[in-house]
Formats: sequence, structure tokens, C-alpha cells
Amino acid sequence: LVAANSTLGFGAILAVSHETSPRRASLVYAANLTGLDIAIPAQPKWTDEDVQTFMVGEEEERGSKSRISRGSALAWMGHLNALRWFLSTDLQTALILEDDVDFSIHVRREQAPLAAAAVRMLLSKPEGSGSARRQYGRHDADPDYWSSTSNWELLHLGHCSDMLPPPLLSSTAHLAYHDDTVLPQASLSKQPQSLLSTLGAPEATRLVHRSYWPLCTFGYAVTRASASRILSTFGSEGSGGKEGEKQTGCVAFDVRILEACRDRDWKCYTVVPELFHHMAAKSEIKVVNDGVEDQKKRDNGGERRKRTENIACGARQPGFAVGMGGGRSGEEVERDEETARWLMEVIGRGECLEDWGEDDI
Repeated sequence: LVAANSTLGFGAILAVSHETSPRRASLVYAANLTGLDIAIPAQPKWTDEDVQTFMVGEEEERGSKSRISRGSALAWMGHLNALRWFLSTDLQTALILEDDVDFSIHVRREQAPLAAAAVRMLLSKPEGSGSARRQYGRHDADPDYWSSTSNWELLHLGHCSDMLPPPLLSSTAHLAYHDDTVLPQASLSKQPQSLLSTLGAPEATRLVHRSYWPLCTFGYAVTRASASRILSTFGSEGSGGKEGEKQTGCVAFDVRILEACRDRDWKCYTVVPELFHHMAAKSEIKVVNDGVEDQKKRDNGGERRKRTENIACGARQPGFAVGMGGGRSGEEVERDEETARWLMEVIGRGECLEDWGEDDI
């Protein structure tokens, strides 16, 4: 199995993250540990006027009322900013990540290559045109690593569940594939457990299927066409409502994306269990809505509390977080750098160290 490139076969991996996010440093650290190249487009310093302009209902004659919180509005605007950055380049695809996602140390070596092969197989033409059997080695600039961009608009690689009723699986385009890095089914959340059980799938099985009700935008891939479509269709809270109706508010960006896949027949596909999931910590949206300004409290809000749901050997588990604190001496910094280099070597071999000590180095 050939490992994916540093952007997992996409043109770029982009993180939605503002300048003062307490999660940014640990995301960059996890990316370095696993050999991922994650770009973080700069976000404007959004003003109250920017937020009000984004929200529906600032003009009385619209007869509409905003349903979105300030935190959710800022998060939505952050996603739109990342999509605009992507379209300002000549790249053909991009993977958009929220900055609080965790992912397995195996994502580059095993998970992404296997998922991409499954997507290519599922979306290949009947009897295949050779595309499903194509050998992928050097794919740094290959826009078809995840299948031709004419075959898909959104790939949901990170989500909090796609609520596909198990009885509908047989009538939904899907493909099961073997992946040794999947958690035991008993350790997965309820929805993937149900789907895999309905399929009668053995352990170490992952699915890719046509999206049904994909909730949360922890990690999703776009093409140039779909990024442009998102911006034009869901460029504000009120946009994207049914044609001919007055503007209606929406509580979150991920709800609009769900509606695009569920109600508008966008070409969306979901990987189950997901490859990216948010860490078990307070969300940045809640931090903003709660009015937390104190940096220490913000930092505490970004800390992990337990293993990330559905992710085996997460790169952002506490045991891998070496030297993330401040106020260290030069000797401590040097020791941390040496430890980090050792961890990169171990992770590069695909070894998961849930618990380790200095004697292991």
C-alpha cells in the first residue's frame, strides 16, 4: 500500500482556525507528527457589522428572523473564508478541516489510501474503464486520486454521523472495504455500529456510501465547482432557502451542507466510521457564545478530556503532546524537541503508543 502524500491526495488541506484559537498549536503539532501539510488561511478580524451583514433579518422588510448564534455565525464565515482561499489558487480539490479535529496516526499511511481507492471503485463506471483498477503511486498533483472531480461534490471524511437508516443501506450506493485501523465495532458509536451490523461486516471494515443525512463538517473535501457552489448558495445565513420563499434563518453551516446532500441531490459521499472527529472538549462556538475572554479559560476549553470518538490512536491524544506548554527552560525545550523527533519516527512506522515513558526513547 502506497502512503498518501502530505495533503492526503487533495490539492491542499485547509484548517478553519482564527488567529487566537487555542487549538491551532496542537493541530499543527499533530500534523507535523503525522507528516501532514495543513495550511491555515488567515481570517479577517470580523466586526459586529460583518456578523450582522451575514445574518438574516437585519432589514425589517425581509420579514425574517435570524436563528444563528454569534459563535455559529463566525464559524460559518470561517468556512466560507477557507473556500474563498481555495478558489484563489489553481488547486483542483481541497480538504477542509475544523481546527479541533483529531485523526489517527495511520491516516496518511493507511486510512486515506484505502478510502480513496474505495471511493474510486464506488464511483467508477460499470465494468470499469480502468479507473477503479488504476495504480496510484506518485499522485502529488493528481486531481483524480479520490476519483474524477466530475463524480463528486462533497466527500464527508469527518462528521458526527450520517444518519442513514440501516434498512436503506441495501438501496444506497455503498462499498465496504477492509481497514485494519478501524476500532473494534463494540468501541464505535451507535450509528456506525448499526450500519456495519446490518451489513454483517466483519471487524476492521469501513464503508463509503452515498450521503443521506451527514451532520457536522469536521472534515469535508470539495472540488472547485462545489466550493463555488457552496459560496453562491450558502454565502449567508439566509441564503439557500427554498426558491420562491422568503429568507429563512439557519442555525449552522453544517446544517446547510446537510440540506445540500439530503434535499438538493448534491453528489455527496460519506466514509463510515469517519477519519476525522472533533476532540472531546468544549467547542469554540460554545466558548464564543459563553463570552469567554480570559485566555486561560479559553485554553482550558481546548484541552482534551478523553479518547476521541471513533478514532484509533489519535494524533492529538494527550500522550503525544510534548512541549505544548510555555515557560520552559532551554534544556527542557531541547529535550522536548528530541522526544518529538523520536515520536515522529515511531509514528512513521505506524506504531501507536498509548502510554509511554522516557525509558522508551
